[in-house]
Amino acid sequence: MDCIFQRFWHTNVRLHKDELLVNTTYNGTDREICARMILEPETFLVQQAWWEIYRGPGETTPRHTQIDGLKGMKAYFGCGETLKTALAPLHAPEAKELFAEGVRGVIQAETFLVEQRGYLSPQQYEEYWDSIYQNACRYYSNMERVTTKWYEHVGYYERTGCLFNRMKSQSMYRGEKAYLLAAHLHDSFHSVAVELELEKNEGLIIDSRGDILRAPDSVCKEATVFMDKLKGTFLPEMKKKEIAFLLGAGNGCVHLIDLVTDGSQTFSLCKFME
Repeated sequence: MDCIFQRFWHTNVRLHKDELLVNTTYNGTDREICARMILEPETFLVQQAWWEIYRGPGETTPRHTQIDGLKGMKAYFGCGETLKTALAPLHAPEAKELFAEGVRGVIQAETFLVEQRGYLSPQQYEEYWDSIYQNACRYYSNMERVTTKWYEHVGYYERTGCLFNRMKSQSMYRGEKAYLLAAHLHDSFHSVAVELELEKNEGLIIDSRGDILRAPDSVCKEATVFMDKLKGTFLPEMKKKEIAFLLGAGNGCVHLIDLVTDGSQTFSLCKFME
C-alpha cells in the first residue's frame, strides 16, 4: 500500500503564570494552520485570539489575524454559535473546527484547575461532571458499572505547566482494490484507534475496526462493538449525527465518533487532491 494523504492535529493547554495558553495546530498534506487563544484560568474567558495560516491552497505567505470577535467568549460548552459568528469573516470553514478543538482541550484541562475554577475539592468536580455529562458517552451512561473514578484513572489532581495534550492523526493508504484509512487519537487521558477499508470511488465502508487502548474504565472499551454497524455505509455521505447514531450515540465512545467523522472529511480531501 502507498500512503497518499496525511493529517495531524495537536492541541496543547498550558498554564503560564495567570494565563491559560491554548494552541491547536493542524498540519496536513493540504495545509498548515493554527488557532491560538489566551484565557483567564478562573473564568475561561478569552483575552486574545489569533488565526494563523502558514501553508494552504492559494496562500503564498504566512498570515496572522487577530480575532477580536472572540474576546470575552467563555471557552466552554455552548460557545459554538459565538465561534461561528466571530470566525465567519475569515471565510475559512476549518477555523471553527480548529478553535473548537482548542475549547475541547480547555474543558479537559479543567481537571487540573479545580481550585481556580472554584470547586471545593476534586470530588466536587467529579460530582459536577457525573451530573452534566450523564448519558453523554459509554462511561457516563453506565455509572452503575464503572469501577474506576475519574481521578483514579488520571492518577492525580494537581498538574503544573502543561495541563493537557491531544494528538490526532489520519493517514490514507491506497491499495490495489481499496483505500485504508488509519485514524488515531492520543491525549492525556485516552488512546483510541480506528481503521476503515474503503471502496475507492464512493467511499463505501467495506470493513471497520476500532480499538480503545486507554480510557477511564474498562466499560469504555465495550463501545468498539458498534464499529461493525459502519459496514455497508458510504463514509463521505454521512454527517456526524448519523455516524454518532451508528456508533451508539450516548452509549458509544465520543472519540470513536470523532475519528470516523474526521475520516469522512479526510476521504473527501484526499479525492479532491488526487
